[in-house]
Amino acid sequence: MKVVYQGSAVETAANTVAEFLAERSVDSTTAIVEYSGEVYAPGSDLSALPLEDGASLDVFKMTAGG
Repeated sequence: MKVVYQGSAVETAANTVAEFLAERSVDSTTAIVEYSGEVYAPGSDLSALPLEDGASLDVFKMTAGG
């Protein structure tokens, strides 16, 4: 299936958002995930969230700085 990840179309065999993030070595316990317009806080359980063909997914990480 194809999804749009960080603005680019990518091919994946993942069935859930958690599997997709694991494929890309993204630690969902520290990342903010936006999936098809819905925002999920760091640590959200994404293992039950099915990945849909054509969906969009963006990942954001909070960083400290000054």
